[in-house]
Amino acid sequence: MMARFSIKVLILGALVLFMLIPQIFLWDLIGERQSWRHRAYSSISQGWPGEQTLAGPVLVIPYTFTKLVTEKLKDGGGVFVTREETVQEAVYLAAADARMTGNMTVSVRNRGIYDMPVYVNSMNVAGRFVFEELEEIRRTRKNVQWGEPVLVVFITDQRGIGRISALSFGNQTVPFKPGTMLNGDGMHARLEKLPDIPPSGLDFSFNMDLRGMRSMHCALLAENTLMELAGNWPHPGFTGFLLPDSREVGETAFSAVWRASSFNYNAEAVLDACQSGDTSQLQSKSVGVELVQPGDVYQQSERSIKYALLFILLTFGVILLCELLHGTPVHPVQYTCVALALMIFYLLLVSLSEHIGFGRAYGAAAAACTSLLTCYFSAILRSRRFGVLLGSGIALLYAVLYVILQSEDNALIMGSLLIFALLAALMIGTRHFDWYSLTARAQHVYRKAAQDFIQR
Repeated sequence: MMARFSIKVLILGALVLFMLIPQIFLWDLIGERQSWRHRAYSSISQGWPGEQTLAGPVLVIPYTFTKLVTEKLKDGGGVFVTREETVQEAVYLAAADARMTGNMTVSVRNRGIYDMPVYVNSMNVAGRFVFEELEEIRRTRKNVQWGEPVLVVFITDQRGIGRISALSFGNQTVPFKPGTMLNGDGMHARLEKLPDIPPSGLDFSFNMDLRGMRSMHCALLAENTLMELAGNWPHPGFTGFLLPDSREVGETAFSAVWRASSFNYNAEAVLDACQSGDTSQLQSKSVGVELVQPGDVYQQSERSIKYALLFILLTFGVILLCELLHGTPVHPVQYTCVALALMIFYLLLVSLSEHIGFGRAYGAAAAACTSLLTCYFSAILRSRRFGVLLGSGIALLYAVLYVILQSEDNALIMGSLLIFALLAALMIGTRHFDWYSLTARAQHVYRKAAQDFIQR
């Protein structure tokens, strides 16, 4: 008597596993849509500068000096001679103090259905260079002759350099030129030779507009740096090797302040690498802001799909229980239709969220599927009361899942508590059931339904 009921349970279990196929299809679909979004971002970046990191300024001062070289004469019978040789090197100086302020004007560019935040950052960079290292070079080396200094600013994407003022350096006013004359993009300004080493240092300043997209970072090379960054974007993500000392995030704008020293950045090692020709480390450590687009619809949809089989399993279990209690047989084909309706929810969620946002898409997809399933349950169970109860239960599950998805940090514990609560409700609600009697009645119902079908 238990055989047919057991076979049906096995069929339903196989059907649940079969639903892994559409679940995998949905995951692949999300990956494909993410790829299309990345292509849209790449398309925008072809006509607009990308993520920007500004490093510097760095003052490069070439110099020559003489040193004694002892060498063995060729065919000289072991005779050594000493001569003077002129050597050319360069010293790389970071500012002693620097203040960087930026005001980001953010707008949104579109490619198809995808949006990308872009910005124009109006920046002011000012500070002071001191020349203690030059004094050390002069003391330790012979016949030092200073060349023309070059002030260099490194920028990730040189296309982003817009309006830029001339460089004010001491009593000099010098225009910037494109390129760094070193490895890497940026700009430089050639200065006049230093007639003497200024004991108190020299001040510098310049203004510029820097365009970019998605993020803006600055490498804090100076011995002491104060950086202030503000913008009209309500969802900033502060990133980098140092978080801001203070920040304010409002409904439409943000502002943040960083204070750093050369100890935080280990600037001396980075500048030493520059003297060896390696400038790649200049932008490796930076601080700044990312223009976050909240509620990544694909990430949230992907997380929601993880609960698909749980929803199907719970729904099948409740339908089977109603089938036993109400005495109305439900065919495996009808179970399949229910499972497909539950999977269609996720397809609607992904497609709608691309156009109306995740929250509204979730509500619309849940309402559509819940309404469909409520009507279908009422028909296959031949009871409007059971149909409404099942539909209400699914609506409640969708509501709980939405809360779990919105609470990303607590999603694991909330999901675990949900499964525990459902299991507890099942155990408590069925603790007095006589399962042998219920399955025997179900067996009689199945036999009667089969006879009625044959007679037709």
